[in-house]
This record gives sequence, C-alpha cells and structure tokens, in this order.
Amino acid sequence: MLVQKKITPFSQPFTVESGFVFTQPEVAYEEYGTPNGPVILLCHGGLSSCHAAGKYAETDPQAGWWDGLVGPGKVFDTDRFRILAINALGSSFGSTGPTSIDPATGCRFGPTFPTLTLRDQVRFIKAFLDHMDIARVHIMAGPSMGSLHTLQMAAMYPKTVGAAVAVATAGRMTASGMGMHHFIANALRDDPNFAGGWYEPGKPLYSMKVVWQNIRLYYTSEKIYQQMCFDTIPHAPGSQQKRSDAVRGFLTLGMEAAVANFDPNAMIASVDAINTHDLGEGFATYEEGVRRIQCPLLLLNIDTDQEFPPRCAQEIAHILNAERPGQATAHIIESAWGHLGCVLETQQLSRQIAVWMTAHKL
Repeated sequence: MLVQKKITPFSQPFTVESGFVFTQPEVAYEEYGTPNGPVILLCHGGLSSCHAAGKYAETDPQAGWWDGLVGPGKVFDTDRFRILAINALGSSFGSTGPTSIDPATGCRFGPTFPTLTLRDQVRFIKAFLDHMDIARVHIMAGPSMGSLHTLQMAAMYPKTVGAAVAVATAGRMTASGMGMHHFIANALRDDPNFAGGWYEPGKPLYSMKVVWQNIRLYYTSEKIYQQMCFDTIPHAPGSQQKRSDAVRGFLTLGMEAAVANFDPNAMIASVDAINTHDLGEGFATYEEGVRRIQCPLLLLNIDTDQEFPPRCAQEIAHILNAERPGQATAHIIESAWGHLGCVLETQQLSRQIAVWMTAHKL
C-alpha cells in the first residue's frame, strides 16, 4: 500500500494552556481506506510520526509502525474504514513543532517553542477533527504516547470517541517513565552543542547517541538481549566476547538513522508533554477523572514493559468496570520486546483487537 503524508493548515489559531497562541498551526496526517467509511483515528508514539501504515515508495525498506494492523482485510480494514493517522503537536514530523517557522519572527521556533501538556496535544487532535468536519470517530487507537492521547480524548471528549484501543498505556505517567524522560531532556540540554536549543540544524548532537542507547535499554527488556545476543551463541572459546560484541551491536542498531531524524527540541517537547499525563488532573480524585471515559475500551499492555507495566492497564479497567461492568477489557501481551512490543507484536495485537471488535460489534 503506497501512501502520502498530507499537511493542512487550521482555519483558526490554536491556544495552549500556557497562553501561547499558534497563529498559523499546521497538522500533518495520513489517510487510508474508503472515504465514506466509519472513521478510525490513529495516534503515534512519542518518538514516531503519523506514518502508521504502507510505504511512501516501493523502495522504502520499512512500512509504517502499525502496517500489520492497517490494510485490506486486516483488523483495521481499509476496505471498510476511513483511517486517519495524525502527527502530534510539537513533533518534528510535519505538524507545528520546534522545527516549524514562527510567523512572528520568520525563524524556526527552536527553544522558544512553548511548553505543552498532553491535554494541549489532545485538544489539537480535536481541532483537527473539527477541521475535517468529523464529529465522532468509530474507534480511536494508538501505542505508547498515542495510547495516552486516546485515553485523554475519550475522557475529555466522550461524545467524540465511539470506542478506544490503548496499547502500552496508563491513566497517568509512571514515576520511572518520568525519570527516563527527564534523563532524555537533561542529556540533550547538557550537550555543549545544544547551544541553548539553537543547535545547528542537520548536525546530530552527540547526546542523541547517548539517548538512543538508553532508549534501546529502557524500552526493550533483558529477555530480548538474552534471546538475540546470548542464546544464539553457543559456549566455546571466546563465546563471551562474541556475546558482548552482539550486545554492543544490538544496542546501537539503527542509531545513526535515528539521530539524523529526531529533532532534540521536539524530543524535549514530547517527553515534557507526556510527563503531564494524568486523567485525574482537575478532579477531586484520580478515579473520578478516569470515569469520564464512557466508551468501550480495550487496554493492551506488555508483560515486560518497564514504562507501563501490566498493572497500569488493570488499574484503569478496575476503575471503569466497578461502575460499568464489562466496559473495559484489559489483556496482557507476552513479548520479549518490552515497551517496543506495542508496535512490534502486531500479530498478537491484531488478534486481541479483532476479538474485542467482534464482541462489541464494531
């Protein structure tokens, strides 16, 4: 399936919680499927883009991050649904973000880009739907940060979301996840070449390589290192050195391409926004905030995920089902991939989503 990224300006300015006004906001998105079908809205992870499925060209080495779920005859069937994948506010992949031009100065926003909350990003998604004249989505879904957007959208705009799928998720940001995100931001800001956020465009910071290697550690699991770097090398003279070499190679796999694609200011904007995620914000109790979600909800967490362990999904399901039995379904995916299982375990995800959609006649 060949696809293309689209960028469209909003017809109205967009104001964030800090009071900053984007006078000419733009949103990047991709669209798949039948134009008149029920709408499925997909949101991406924190270090990803709106490229959820297909390829831009036949020669592309890799398809979009949920290509295993989106396409003809797949669980998000393009022969049946109109599927939109949106790029988040603050991203470096097309929507208004730190790499965008500030109309007030004619220069890129850079470090002057305002601090965002996850709620800002969700209101940006709602503004996109309004711009597209979509009053209600049939299903909203996403992995990682996209799952947080999904939960917040269902809570903030319950009449807009018909059903929701949250993969690798939580109702509020976890303490360990906050710690990792602060590490990412601190490492980038402390790089001498960061230059207060005015680094040279197109010249990757050394700290991005440090961040990437930590991502490879934190967002995977010990099991995947064991399987790929130890178990594949039998005991023999020098085998431990070979295992060490394999671990080093796995740790840096994809690093050069990654650091060339990620913008440091955008990465900081994203992790700072994710850290504000809390469905209980503005309510007397966390539970009260969670109970704003009214639609059928599928929660799929990964057993080896360090950031959003299984208990995070089970907690949300317990709160919702205590008041509306059967509203939420929580299932734990078994994967050695840790948090990355939310985009790599597409066969398991597809099976669970298909069963849930059938049960709820979606």
